[in-house]
Amino acid sequence: MSAFDEEQQEIEVKEKRPLAGLLNENHRRVLATTLRRVELAAWRLEDQLAQGEFPQLVLTRFTHPLNSAQRSAILQLTKQVREEVAKLASDYHLEIGEQDFTRTIMAEFSLLWCDLEDARPQKLGAYGAINPQAHTILGPRIRRLIELVLSINDVASGKQEMINKQRNLK
Repeated sequence: MSAFDEEQQEIEVKEKRPLAGLLNENHRRVLATTLRRVELAAWRLEDQLAQGEFPQLVLTRFTHPLNSAQRSAILQLTKQVREEVAKLASDYHLEIGEQDFTRTIMAEFSLLWCDLEDARPQKLGAYGAINPQAHTILGPRIRRLIELVLSINDVASGKQEMINKQRNLK
């Protein structure tokens, strides 16, 4: 294809998609990635608000819940966020990105595994002297959490032996 033909094709694309022509492929990719994160954050917030109550967690306590007016206003805002993301995606012809759910699980639990490795008593010593009993008492419990986190990773990755093992524990 000659330079003239390429230029003509680019002009035609800009005429059909005037806003998309403002950005090159790399710009659109960055914009799409950022907007996906915004879209996912809005979805998670809507999901949390739809549940209505905070979960009963052992180590995390949520405070300052939203009142009904705040909840309603935020739901309206998240709807507007999603609408704006949709308009931008359409105007700039952004590509839909696929997010592999199992890979997302595996990524999160791999990071948790790394964090738990750093919570082992021998690593905690980097933050100051640690009681020797922590190695025999805390160490096995952290190791158990590591095993559970790695098991979640194994199940998400489709390791049939782990799936069967969990099925048999019921």
